[in-house]
Amino acid sequence: MDNNRLKSVQTIALPASTQDEAGEGFGFIAYANSRVEKLQDEGRYDAANKLKMYLRRFIAYLGKNEVPFKDFDALLMRNYHTWLKNQELGCNTISLYIRNLKRVYNLAVNDGLAADSNPFEGMDVSYRVKKERNGLTLYEVKRLRDLDLSGESQMTVFARDIFLFTVYARGMRSDDIFRLTRSNIKNGQLTYRQHITGRKISFPWEPALQEITDRYKQEGTAHLFPVITTKDPREQWRQYDGLLHRINYSLKKLGEKIGLDYPLNLTVARHSWESMTKSVSISDLL
Repeated sequence: MDNNRLKSVQTIALPASTQDEAGEGFGFIAYANSRVEKLQDEGRYDAANKLKMYLRRFIAYLGKNEVPFKDFDALLMRNYHTWLKNQELGCNTISLYIRNLKRVYNLAVNDGLAADSNPFEGMDVSYRVKKERNGLTLYEVKRLRDLDLSGESQMTVFARDIFLFTVYARGMRSDDIFRLTRSNIKNGQLTYRQHITGRKISFPWEPALQEITDRYKQEGTAHLFPVITTKDPREQWRQYDGLLHRINYSLKKLGEKIGLDYPLNLTVARHSWESMTKSVSISDLL
């Protein structure tokens, strides 16, 4: 870590008493906050906000705003793991919280700020793949498509449209959907690169996809869904994150309308496409 960044991290707003506890005024939480800043500097706002969420949970357990690296040991992690279990969290959620603390701690070791003592030794932080993923059947997709939403809010209609677009577009992720422009459509094909993997995807541009995007067409923009209106990267992420929450909230209500016993969201849309490809063709869906 360069000296300028180290100095800026050490002056993160901590109570004077916390700085004394940390020995040299710099402990795990302050270092983790520096990683949040770094992610924000890199434009990785989703990762930054998730790390802040993991830290808030850890701070809630600690009951204070800092823990010196010398006190960040195996006993602390075992007790934190037990505390998380007592919060009635699932195994994968607990593993996620622990795994991200481990990632930050290892970075601190690499930066020479923490001892390579492995306080996570013996802890299983692996992800357990769920045996079953929630996904709609062909009948349920058609029920959702045919719901009478007259009198419902524009957001409810938009959420339903984005769900259907996700299914029709072979499980396309929402961050890719909201980046689509008219230039992605050529010669009857939709072609794009996945934002996360960089993988190139191409498939036929079906009339049902055109019908959905026609409802949101606006002059002065080439975006198929012109919902991200700012050019500032941080504000773009905030708009996207807020929109995603509103979409999933609306989908949950729609799921209740069609009698689902689990929350409907855009993840279910992706899983719906994955599960239905084994038994139906795209023409059955449209």
